[in-house]
Amino acid sequence: MSASANPLRRSGDRRVLLLIEIVVFTGCSLMSPRPDRTRLIVLAPVAGTSQAIQSRASEQLVIGLGPIQLPEYLDRPELVIRTSPNGFELSGANRWAEPLADNFRHVLSSDLARLLGNVDIHQYPWYPGTRLDYTVRVQVQRFEGDIKYGAELVARWEVRASPGEQVLASNEAELSQPLTSMAGNTIAGVLSDDLGGLAEQIAAAIAQLDEQRLARGPR
Repeated sequence: MSASANPLRRSGDRRVLLLIEIVVFTGCSLMSPRPDRTRLIVLAPVAGTSQAIQSRASEQLVIGLGPIQLPEYLDRPELVIRTSPNGFELSGANRWAEPLADNFRHVLSSDLARLLGNVDIHQYPWYPGTRLDYTVRVQVQRFEGDIKYGAELVARWEVRASPGEQVLASNEAELSQPLTSMAGNTIAGVLSDDLGGLAEQIAAAIAQLDEQRLARGPR
């Protein structure tokens, strides 16, 4: 009897073909790329305008911003979450869209420009011989959200004379605000507000220093 006339043979062939189809389909499903669910987040300048602490100088202030130092544990693409006084975890779903140090510096520059008004800000390092009225240095100790639903910025800042590098004003900022959720964009938004608070402290100090300079007379 031929194979084509044997119903048992035909039934067995169909089972083999069906098994091959299942294996191929399952393998393709397992090997197909999964959608990337990573969310990119950024710090952003504080919205709005403020006239309260702008300098009264008629000439444009020229400020050198930097260096700005962040702790090494923040030098990574993932969002860092503090889990205890001595522990951290990395967010598996949230990453910074650009290096955090660069994002921090750009946003601080924008916030200072908004607050001080007539100002030209040079990012560190600047060209030798650049005329600067003041330089601003920032050393960050903490800048993260934590599982207790807070977002904290702790940083030491200095405003220095230029040239001369004499420290004219300094302070340690401790800024903390509650979080309504642990979503990455929420944490980035509250950290942006903390950074805006740091900018307000620095801008107020610069405005006061320039008031004193104006009171002493022309440069």
